[in-house]
Amino acid sequence: MSKREKAVQVTVDEQKLPEGATMSILKIGDETIGTVKPDGDRFEAQLNDGDVYRAKTVDEGVELLLRDYHLHRG
Repeated sequence: MSKREKAVQVTVDEQKLPEGATMSILKIGDETIGTVKPDGDRFEAQLNDGDVYRAKTVDEGVELLLRDYHLHRG
């Protein structure tokens, strides 16, 4: 039996940090799953459970968060 695919609403909100950089907040529906923020010349993608990934671009950070969310969701 195969699972039925569901449409999922993914949004990325941006928030200015005090040091002037922009942090991206990734949400699926009303649930915040993580953030992507600058870290030197790279980006840090952090899940709500504390797992941290390093990425070269914001897009790569968002992809890492989505991949981890879909892999570990219940």
